[in-house]
Amino acid sequence: MAPARWTWSVGLLVSVAIAASACGGSGGSGSGQATSSSSAPAATAEDINPTDRSLLQDGGTLRFPIDNFPVNFNGNELDGTNASGFAVLGGLLPSMFNFDAAAQPMVNTDYITSGVLTAKTPKQVVTYRINPKAIWYDGTPITEADFEAQWKALRGVDPAYKIASSNGYEKIESVAKGSDDHEVVVTFAKPYVDWTGLFGALYPASTNSRPSVFNDGWKAKPLTTAGPFKLGSFDLTAKTITLVRNEKWWGRPAKLDQIIFRVIDPDAQIDSLANGEIDFMDVGPDVNKLKRAQGTAGITIRRAGGPNFRHLTMNGTSPILSDVTVRKAVAMSINRATIAKALLGPLGVPAVPLGNHIFMENQKGYHDNSGDVGTYDPTKAGSLLDGAGWKLSGTQRSKAGKPLELRIVIPSGVATSQQESELMLSMLAAVGIKLDIMTVPVGDFFDKYITPGDFDLTVFSWLGGDFPISSSQSIYAKPQGQNIQQNYARIGSDQIDMLFGEATAEFDTTKAIALGNQIDGLIWQEVHSLTLYQRPELIATKSTLANFGATGFATPPIQDIGFVKK
Repeated sequence: MAPARWTWSVGLLVSVAIAASACGGSGGSGSGQATSSSSAPAATAEDINPTDRSLLQDGGTLRFPIDNFPVNFNGNELDGTNASGFAVLGGLLPSMFNFDAAAQPMVNTDYITSGVLTAKTPKQVVTYRINPKAIWYDGTPITEADFEAQWKALRGVDPAYKIASSNGYEKIESVAKGSDDHEVVVTFAKPYVDWTGLFGALYPASTNSRPSVFNDGWKAKPLTTAGPFKLGSFDLTAKTITLVRNEKWWGRPAKLDQIIFRVIDPDAQIDSLANGEIDFMDVGPDVNKLKRAQGTAGITIRRAGGPNFRHLTMNGTSPILSDVTVRKAVAMSINRATIAKALLGPLGVPAVPLGNHIFMENQKGYHDNSGDVGTYDPTKAGSLLDGAGWKLSGTQRSKAGKPLELRIVIPSGVATSQQESELMLSMLAAVGIKLDIMTVPVGDFFDKYITPGDFDLTVFSWLGGDFPISSSQSIYAKPQGQNIQQNYARIGSDQIDMLFGEATAEFDTTKAIALGNQIDGLIWQEVHSLTLYQRPELIATKSTLANFGATGFATPPIQDIGFVKK
């Protein structure tokens, strides 16, 4: 799933071991720093076997593994923010910009002929010119009405829309028709520097105009699309989704005939790759998968420095973890350096904890803000728990007769989550905290446990985007009633929200970075989540697969993916 990069303005939530995004790290008191002589790939690195279209076969099938069957194909709806759904939608929906390896935007001329910041004062104005050839598969032209409806649905005004994020849309004052239906004039009430991330992906006005369709209309399948591919078939028994070439497509045609997405448990994907049943897999921080992939004939390991990280989220509405002192004690009981060394050391990448929730270690702006919260100090953790009334009796702590026991929920078939949880179990036991590891079906992990808040602790990955500050906003925004956006910890503050507003309005990069680090410091103080390590982007691909692999920050055009001619 990691190669299916998109220009969504929300943080990309990936279900299982395969991906997610956030950053964190710090030194470990009494543990020593894990080190590596290897260097991390640069943030601008990508490894996709770049090949001219003339050297690719005309046709072929890309066999694409996904972790679970998407529960909603509306990626802007809260239940739709998962990597499996985003992967499928990558060839089906419009996005206004593509991004190169340095995260610089490039106009996607298949959908717009121009997208320009036409004014900064007195108000920011962006003008799009829609490609007149662009149409939805049902024959409806793509017009200003689609942009306007998407803004109205995602601006966060109507609580009937179960939105995953209002990032950027809440700063827009109006979306209006310009000289004709193909000119879109977006006027901002407040400045928004990452405007190139808006309206990607674009959904039809027919979806965004009614909450019922927005929330539920795309649960079974996409209603209409506008990409180089179209929906071919669903097979719920075989758990496959097939995309085929869109015969109505007006742009450069896809080299592939079809893409077949197949649900395979993450830990079973290496067997499928070795048996020639799929054409790639995301190795992630798993040395056993890496070694098997390296030993498989016809497979190449591709590496990049993607903005992805593993983390431990704490549920702030959990009776025990609602106390920030207890959350801090849990954090200080966990030796992140040991976890990083165990998971990353064998991979030949730097085995160090991540000290930032917004910027990755290989990104401009990175600073370790973890402070004492991210420092491994079990003695201090014990003192904090004593002060909070959790007294040690024998090997376990209790308070008013209630044992200090936490439940960490992880998805099945994900060795990385299991290994991380087992390491934490022994670390927490050392300070008198009992950790129960609850493994749930991978398809239920988010929908039935994480989104509704049925957990104390959980580990998964965040996949970052091209906009480190704005793409993080929905993860750390203060929940408003039942509207949590992507803040599964349900922990936030007015000050964090205010600073996000300032940072996303700041066109001076240096000032924006300073604000981003100020936000990160507050996130650490709230003990929202414990960043573990930057997740390596290691993609095992069929050696003949081209223009696909470890993309880093880039969004290579899906119609250029193919197989090298024999």
